[in-house]
Order: sequence, then C-alpha cells, then structure tokens
Amino acid sequence: MVQYFNITYCVDLNITKKVNYTYIEENRLEEGFVGYRYRVECTCKVKYQDPPLDMSFLKGIFKAEILDFCDHATIIDYQDPFLKQIINPTDYTEVIGEEQKRKQFLIKNSKIGKLCITPFKPSSENLAKAWYESINNKMTNINPTFEVKFEKIKVWETNNWYTEYQPNI
Repeated sequence: MVQYFNITYCVDLNITKKVNYTYIEENRLEEGFVGYRYRVECTCKVKYQDPPLDMSFLKGIFKAEILDFCDHATIIDYQDPFLKQIINPTDYTEVIGEEQKRKQFLIKNSKIGKLCITPFKPSSENLAKAWYESINNKMTNINPTFEVKFEKIKVWETNNWYTEYQPNI
C-alpha cells in the first residue's frame, strides 16, 4: 500500500502595505503605510520513499516565489494612484505595460524603498492565491518521479487569523 505524508515549510515575511486613512484635522485624506509580519505555510503531499526523498529543493522554490519578491517590500496594486508618485515616470510606464500582461509580481525600487507591485489588491486572500499559483507552476517542473504535490498555502496575518488557499482539484 502506498503511503503519503504532508510536509509543511514556513516562511516569515516583513511586508508593508499601503492603506488609506482619513486624517481628521483639516479633513484631509492622507496616505499611510502599515507594517505586517506574515507567516506563510506551504504544505505538500509527498509519497513515502525509502530512503527518504531530499526535500531541500522546496526551500529554493518557496524562497524564489515568495521571499525574494515580498520580504521587506511594500506591496502595492499597479492601479493604485499613489504608485505614480513614488516611482519615476519611465518605470511607471513600464509597470503599467507589464502588469497588463502579468499574473504575478513585479519588483521595482522607489522613493520609499523596495516595491512588490501586484496586478490585484494585496489582501491575504489574493496573496495566498497568487503565491499558490506561482509555486504550483514551479512544482509542475519538478522531476515527476518525486511524486510531490503542492496541497495548500496558509497566509497568517496574526496568531489567530489566517487565509488558506487550496484549489478544488
């Protein structure tokens, strides 16, 4: 009988998300930034093998698809009007052209530091789905004899709150 087990890899991220808030004094609308520390759990289903399979390749995939893009970055939607104020006009034109073709993330430097530009509103639900899709695409290129399947992803916003994405397969 074939046996399977789940392995979970955790990634901790430091992320800044742009938020709007109303500044009551003088009735002005101000732009604000809120820092987040997310914990992302990626769970894979793996066929039991003896000797055990070296799963270290998963760390490289998770690092490339999540950490390299988002750690210590400001996540911002490409349609956010504030984007035009914080990157140079040439980069802005490039971003608008690129984002209309992309499904995932684009990295740019800005006046406020590293940006992770998304083609969607950067909620934990949208981030979980996008990260799942990008990791799953990489996983399909792995040697099929490994029998590793990306099952689900959890994006923890706090110790008590997370978004879980697992597509209906």
